[in-house]
Amino acid sequence: MRRMVALVLCVCLSAPALLAAQEVRPPEATPDPLAPPLDLAAPDEAAPLPAEPVPPASPLPADALPVLINARTDLELLAIQYLGSDRPLGWSGSLDISDPQLPLYIRLDLELLAGALLQPDQRPSGWFGAVPSTPYAVARDIRHDLELLADALGQPNIRPLGWTGDDPLMRCDRPVQALVQLLERTGAFTLTADPALSNFCQQAALQASQFAETALLNSQNPARAIVANPSQSEVSAGQQVSTTFAVAFLDRFGSQQVGTIPLGEPVTPVARSYRQFSRMVLVRGAGFEVFADYGTIGLSADAFAALPDVDSVGANPSCAAAWCKAPQGR
Repeated sequence: MRRMVALVLCVCLSAPALLAAQEVRPPEATPDPLAPPLDLAAPDEAAPLPAEPVPPASPLPADALPVLINARTDLELLAIQYLGSDRPLGWSGSLDISDPQLPLYIRLDLELLAGALLQPDQRPSGWFGAVPSTPYAVARDIRHDLELLADALGQPNIRPLGWTGDDPLMRCDRPVQALVQLLERTGAFTLTADPALSNFCQQAALQASQFAETALLNSQNPARAIVANPSQSEVSAGQQVSTTFAVAFLDRFGSQQVGTIPLGEPVTPVARSYRQFSRMVLVRGAGFEVFADYGTIGLSADAFAALPDVDSVGANPSCAAAWCKAPQGR
């Protein structure tokens, strides 16, 4: 009996050591029958990401759409500057490019803003207003009037921060825009007037009209070389000699004097000398084509700088007017 009790005690005392020496397997997880199956596909076999949403197509022509978008952006900037978060009654604020009526909405908002900031029946001088036409022409007219309104409300050519703007030609009146665009489509004319000039539209009109007169309407010499160079256009016309010292020359260097152009004589500046520090301008008048100092014919420095190079015009200086004299000098 004592031997049996001792054997039981030995087994009980050695049981923990035997269990510790054995490898114990961790409990196995039981799969959840409601859980979704695991996606064991390789990365390259995974489902593709959803495509980005495609913007709606616009029924508006491609040439009109960016003009309208820029006009809407600048119209809102102008409204923010003068009205803050307020807007006139009836304001749409639309920029839905899928709506064919978008030009109408922007035009109406422009008219509302002008009426709120000026007077209901007051508009800046030269205002186009709403004129039925092509989408591009309507967009162009909106930009024209928007620039006029910005000038009328603040200082000319000073715009709010972030102003987008557009083609400077859109600030000019319709005849100038139409003529310039028509001539540029021929491929023989490119407008070179500086948009930074305060009289940019006037310069654009002069360049386009003079090009048409000399290159397209000149029946005496329709194949004149001026057509080959778009910048070869007479920039200013209707000038008058402003001093009694308007000495005329047959060359740009002032070496062949042919008399003095009378005070008040009408002249047309055609081109200028591109030599450094030269002030010589080629002018035409009744019976003469001569060189003179640009300051003596009442031409401004900006207008003189805008003239084309005389070498590109094909000058033919001569003097047969009553005041002309035989060439003197070298």
